[in-house]
Amino acid sequence: MATIGASLFDSQGRPCQDAVGEDSSGNKYVLRVNSSGQLEASVMGIPFSVKEVQVIDAVLGAYTAGDVVGVDDCCTTTALAWEWDVARVAGGYVLLTNVELFNDTENQAVQYDVILFNADPTGEHRDNFPNDNPLKADRLKYLCTINLPYSVARGATVATHTSASPSTTGGLPKIVKCAAGSTKIYGILVTRTAYTQTVSADEIEITLSGECY
Repeated sequence: MATIGASLFDSQGRPCQDAVGEDSSGNKYVLRVNSSGQLEASVMGIPFSVKEVQVIDAVLGAYTAGDVVGVDDCCTTTALAWEWDVARVAGGYVLLTNVELFNDTENQAVQYDVILFNADPTGEHRDNFPNDNPLKADRLKYLCTINLPYSVARGATVATHTSASPSTTGGLPKIVKCAAGSTKIYGILVTRTAYTQTVSADEIEITLSGECY
């Protein structure tokens, strides 16, 4: 019996096209040829890009390497984790391909870690406190840590920015799974570099991009 080939072109040199469809639940799929030469339906990832902004407390200003950078230095009830709504369904999978950080404070050479969880972690949230995430109690919440490349001090008027992608350090892409009943990813931002956030109430924006399934 003849099998369906996996070539990108037919015998006349014409490009083969994937068949794309949608099921009754609105899920997109594409028909692909598997290793046995048979057609199978594969769910398509949907591109996403979600921004989260925090107004950084920075009352103390100067950070020590290993400190949390966040919205409040008061207490864990008001010091909030970062939160991105990314999955297409509760408990869904997410392929992270890019993490972008933009800091209003100018001219800083900083290396940040973004520690990701599938639920709000129980470790330190407070701004300018030593990070202890991930705690062993959060083993089932912990997803991964994205090590952002060092930002470059570009001048007194240039905002601090850096991004991780498959072509940089940081370990991307990564596949993570949201918790049952949730479509969100949570994060703690940690500086690995001593630096000064020059203006209290400057904002930091972190954007997660990729595909959701």
